[in-house]
Amino acid sequence: MKNLVICLLLLGLTSLGFSQNHSEIEEIHLEGVVMSNVNLNYLENVQDIALPEKIVSMQNEASVFDVMKLVEFDGRKESFKVKFKTTTGHIIADYNRNGKIIKTSERYKEIALPKDLIKAVLNQYPKSTFLKVAYAVDYDDQKMVEKAYKVQIMKDGKKRNLKIKSGGILNNALTTNSKK
Repeated sequence: MKNLVICLLLLGLTSLGFSQNHSEIEEIHLEGVVMSNVNLNYLENVQDIALPEKIVSMQNEASVFDVMKLVEFDGRKESFKVKFKTTTGHIIADYNRNGKIIKTSERYKEIALPKDLIKAVLNQYPKSTFLKVAYAVDYDDQKMVEKAYKVQIMKDGKKRNLKIKSGGILNNALTTNSKK
């Protein structure tokens, strides 16, 4: 058994050594080819540097999704809904007949609150414990994007629900007593 583990370890390490190819990558320019993302406006409005990678990844997936390749898509004039779902959240995206995202409703749970918002909450509610963090985004290409964190904290045996809107504005939504 010991020999088998050592052999597998050596085999794994040698394969890693051969996988390193040090040849240079050559850049190729394609004439007449223009790459674009029709949903770049969506990404510019919903993403920021403080978002967790799993949310950014899901939003990127929705932006590059080609709704026109779906069998169910028939080029209709009204919007076509597609739901993207993971264990921590979902995006319900409405696409127009050209494949552009015109509206989304996004909900995520169990995510990390950005550091600046953690500081803001702890400044206003010192010695609080974070219980739950949820994030919601409502995008409409004709309106302002609405982003909000819903945070549940506990301090001195009391649960408090906070809502932090797009500008980092802290709203005290509700205070309830916790059950011990």
